[in-house]
Amino acid sequence: MTHRTINRTLAAVLFIAAEILYLATMAPTFSFWDCGEFIATAYTLGIPHPPGSPLFLLLGRLFTMIPLFTDIGARVNLISTLASAASVSLTYLIIVRLIMLYRKSDPAGWSMAEKVSAYGSAVIGALALAFSDSFWFNAVEAEVYAASSLFTALIVWIILRWYEEEPRPGNERWLLLVMYMIGLSIGVHLLSLLAVFPVALLYYFKKHKVTVKSFALLCLASSGLFFLIYIGIIKGLPIIFQLTSWPGFFLFLALLIYGTWYSHKHRMPLLNTLLVSLFLIIIGYTSYALIFVRAQAGPPINENNPSTPTVFFSYLNRDQYGDMPLWPRRWSPEPVHQYFYEQYSSDLDYFLTYQMQKMYFRYFGWQFIGREHDMEGAGVDWSVLWGLPFLVGLVGAVTHFRRQWKMGLVVTALFVLTGAALVIYLNQTEPQPRERDYSYVGSFFAFALWIGIGVESIWQMASDRLKGKGRNTQLILASLTVAAAFLLINGRMLQANYRVHDRSGNYVPWDWAWNMLQSCEKDAILFTNGDNDTFPLWYLQEVEGIRTDVRVVNLSLANTGWYLDQLKNSRPRGAKPVALSLSDGEIADITYVPIDSVDAVLPSFPARQQLVRDASQRGVSLPAEPQDTMTWLLKPGLTYDGQGYLRPQDIAVYEILMNNFSTRPIYFALTVDPESMIGIENYLRLDGLAYRVVPVKSADPMSFVDPVLLYRNLVGVYRYRNLNNPKVFLEETARRLCGNYTPLFVRLALELAADPAGEITIHEANGSMRTLRRGALALEVLDKSSQLLPLAQYPLNPELAGSVIALYVRLGEKQKASSYIKYLEKLRSQSSLESDPRLFYVLARAYRDFGREDEANRIIARLATELRQPGLMEKFKTMKQ
Repeated sequence: MTHRTINRTLAAVLFIAAEILYLATMAPTFSFWDCGEFIATAYTLGIPHPPGSPLFLLLGRLFTMIPLFTDIGARVNLISTLASAASVSLTYLIIVRLIMLYRKSDPAGWSMAEKVSAYGSAVIGALALAFSDSFWFNAVEAEVYAASSLFTALIVWIILRWYEEEPRPGNERWLLLVMYMIGLSIGVHLLSLLAVFPVALLYYFKKHKVTVKSFALLCLASSGLFFLIYIGIIKGLPIIFQLTSWPGFFLFLALLIYGTWYSHKHRMPLLNTLLVSLFLIIIGYTSYALIFVRAQAGPPINENNPSTPTVFFSYLNRDQYGDMPLWPRRWSPEPVHQYFYEQYSSDLDYFLTYQMQKMYFRYFGWQFIGREHDMEGAGVDWSVLWGLPFLVGLVGAVTHFRRQWKMGLVVTALFVLTGAALVIYLNQTEPQPRERDYSYVGSFFAFALWIGIGVESIWQMASDRLKGKGRNTQLILASLTVAAAFLLINGRMLQANYRVHDRSGNYVPWDWAWNMLQSCEKDAILFTNGDNDTFPLWYLQEVEGIRTDVRVVNLSLANTGWYLDQLKNSRPRGAKPVALSLSDGEIADITYVPIDSVDAVLPSFPARQQLVRDASQRGVSLPAEPQDTMTWLLKPGLTYDGQGYLRPQDIAVYEILMNNFSTRPIYFALTVDPESMIGIENYLRLDGLAYRVVPVKSADPMSFVDPVLLYRNLVGVYRYRNLNNPKVFLEETARRLCGNYTPLFVRLALELAADPAGEITIHEANGSMRTLRRGALALEVLDKSSQLLPLAQYPLNPELAGSVIALYVRLGEKQKASSYIKYLEKLRSQSSLESDPRLFYVLARAYRDFGREDEANRIIARLATELRQPGLMEKFKTMKQ
């Protein structure tokens, strides 16, 4: 077979194999973080968070109409699987082309050993990327990073095609295609723009002799090209649009078209190529018209509402997030940021220790050395991948420079600019809300090229030592080298990463959103906190049409005037506007308000009547007499330099309570920080994944439980698909959020066990009712929790495990507490008294509850000695069990 046939066949096989892998491990619906938002805005052609991803939204909208899956989220996830599989295929093609360039020979003349080494090494490099941690993570969810990686790989492959064909007539078409790809990539993510520098470097090596002067000019020209695109087009065009609206924008296009025509007519090829390139970048960039046009239509998700030139410019400029300068490498030492100055002694130390080591080199190590575990903050573990991908890639980098330093420098430019240089630009502050490894996949792609080259170079070095041994020996050596690398690199990476990247069967985000929405009564207002308790709800409401009557109020976005304006004036399908007494002008100018703690008063007579009626119907008693007027201490949400401030979100919570409580149920998501509840924590009832504001003041914050309602939600309404299936892997975010369920079951059991002999009537989901002893129902609840959320899969904090033990013992089921005793004993074996004395105390109480007094007393005696508290034993003995 010819080189072209072999090359294309292997590229196609890699695409199919990677696509099968990613389909097998793809999330069956949307995932946490931005995925729910992207799918919902793609489905409705809405406006996501700045600066938007219009091309991705258009692709997403197209894929939502392809009936390959019943779940809309899965259809959009398919974009990432296809883009990632295509990137793997292109990685293979790029490695083969790089090998061809430094071998400086026609593949038609390669021996069989040379073919096996070249093609096999390229396959290994491509699969190393396919199986790497962050690339695989991006490949199986609906995010922009998989598509961005595809654009990066496409740009590199296209410019190599130009490099190969130049100076043949018409080769400029490849350069123009590169520019168009750059323009299109802007509508997905800006990361691909960094490929401009490797492109400029390749152009320089092909067209110019390398001298100090010409290289300096290259650096100047490539930087100029980058800033021409980034400042002149990406930021400049919106400025023109902001200042002159459509006439100025069309005048600019007319001048560009005229310049293109003039340079063509007067035979000015360099200028013409440059102007056509700019025109193609702008054509690609015009996908952003979607954002401006759709904002005019007022879609249900319309973040920032960029419907005017001024706001559209602010949206593209990411003004919402503020501006972080390149230096200093951290914020100034104000009290809220004192942590940084305690941690790091200098800007350089902070940069090297946190930003470079923790926020890049650690991620790099995850890909090619090994990830310690799948939890946040995981370190690098050489025992996972034995460091082989890294070491082989290092060999590839060194030998690439030795054999063809120019191409080595091109790959280095890509590796550094999408890695370490990106760290400098992002200037990330500590702490970050999540791991950011997905941002550096372009750098990992570049290193995967060196892994392929490294395998080929290892064969070449071994082959040079065996010269004269015959072609069969060379072929055997090539085959063994490729086979060994395939098993030790690709095989090990696949084995180490498959389970933790297999999202098939993971319905936690969908079920989490369903459960939270179902916690709310009709026409409720639900305060949420961040991405993971907001975007999943948006997906269910806007894509699935579920519980559209619930108005979700995101407290982070409530710090902005545009969002409060939408709450007040817009009416999404099925939901009512949120009543606010603030005028539109006051909302637009909302800001921080200095305030001391003051009493807040909220009339609650209608809500009081409804609460009494509901409690009577359910046959439950209230912990205190309902109040006609709710009074609490209104707390500032922020204290700075001794002065308290109400944040815009605090004002929004207060306004919504005052203007809506008498007519609509109001809830706080379980994940909302009490600091964001403006002091109303004593007026909350736990209904499941949400607290409802009720006119009953509890003695302890957030301690009121209606057992009938909570049982209905936890047992009759909520969904827990695959939570107890050990074959289904749940990533850390899913596990962490699922960890909220067990405390709810335990809290319900505690409420029921407070009067175990009493009776309670349970309303089943099918409409039937049954009356049980409260103690029997408490046991049923605990057993249900153990069944749905096995202790082996969902570890408990020691105190919660101790509560379960005490409940089982109190209810006469000691045997069922045995597994929790063993769990605490296992924790003790992994800890020490000095590091966690509370664990030892909880275990002692558990022993006592279980009737193992001697063991309990030994632990308490040791605690009393170590902690120097001689009265601890007496206190323990007299404490109520």
